[in-house]
Amino acid sequence: FQNQPNPFESSTTIGFQLPQGGAATLTVYDLAGKEVKRIEGEYAKGYNELTLTKSELRVSGVLYYQLESGDFTATKKMIVIE
Repeated sequence: FQNQPNPFESSTTIGFQLPQGGAATLTVYDLAGKEVKRIEGEYAKGYNELTLTKSELRVSGVLYYQLESGDFTATKKMIVIE
């Protein structure tokens, strides 16, 4: 799902639905494609959420995040404002 709120100043939540429990990786990239943050974990079947803060990303502006789980990959855009 799209992160909420977007754009954000302090923190944002990314929700995702898994058809079955298992490993998932969320990777955040800047516009140049440089990896800014990676979160790997085991998640339950159904709806899950991750919260990102501006302080852990340490950048502002337009970013992309990609969620990978099994054969599934989704990429969305988010905006961090000053």
